[in-house]
Amino acid sequence: MDSIWELCERLEIPGEIAEQVVQFDNRFDYGSIDIPMKKLFAEETWEEGRAEIKGVLGEDPKGIGILACMLKCALQTYDDYRKLGINEQIYLDTMKCFPRFIKEHKVSYGIYGFDRDFWTARQIAGKLLRIGELEYEMRNVEGQRFISIHIPSDTKLKKELLARSYDEARLLIARVFPEYKKADMKCESWLLAPALQRLLPEGSNILEFQKSFEIEKVEEDAKDVMEWVFQNPHLSLEEAPENTSLQRKMKQYLLQGGKVGIAFGKLLEPGFR
Repeated sequence: MDSIWELCERLEIPGEIAEQVVQFDNRFDYGSIDIPMKKLFAEETWEEGRAEIKGVLGEDPKGIGILACMLKCALQTYDDYRKLGINEQIYLDTMKCFPRFIKEHKVSYGIYGFDRDFWTARQIAGKLLRIGELEYEMRNVEGQRFISIHIPSDTKLKKELLARSYDEARLLIARVFPEYKKADMKCESWLLAPALQRLLPEGSNILEFQKSFEIEKVEEDAKDVMEWVFQNPHLSLEEAPENTSLQRKMKQYLLQGGKVGIAFGKLLEPGFR
């Protein structure tokens, strides 16, 4: 992978954003942020690096500048993946978070833009990989290693596809990150919220997904559904759309005082050890 333009094409970044990114790339002096960009490759420093880059960029209303800088880093990540023996398809699937976030921005606000730079250092640093339908993030919190499962908005929650993802992730992680070979896989998501059992029919893909997890904690007051179900965290509940059956049922449920929130669960994997 030799250029940002090639990367934009391979990731299928929307044309108008790709053109703006390339224009930025052609005129910007990356030498001015060389050290902050290096900081994006380590969890201990990626927040500091991101802040320093944004400080140099200044006003960046659509996020074109920070997107270009992160894609520039992602070119190095491509080489890092190859050295680790991670295939190109996983690299591309992982980095397709960028066009996904750009398209989600348009759904929420009516225009293409990039505002998830707070998240994408994980992909750049190789801490988070998309393997099949799901993303897997290597976490180490106070010496406790675990693998955090994330569910991208384009995930197909079909049992066989999820099972394949879990199996392939275990094999890859054991080879590339052997220290995580026996680490628990955990998930924090509105998709695990027990309240969904009142809103969805038995046998739904979401409820089947829940059955693979042992729920450890529930936070009913979390507002994640405003972003992931109603697709705009800045809306009031009264303004929330009713375009899908889930949106309609959930909106009515919330307006009547119900709570959905999020839940924390551990993947049930009998015998994997």
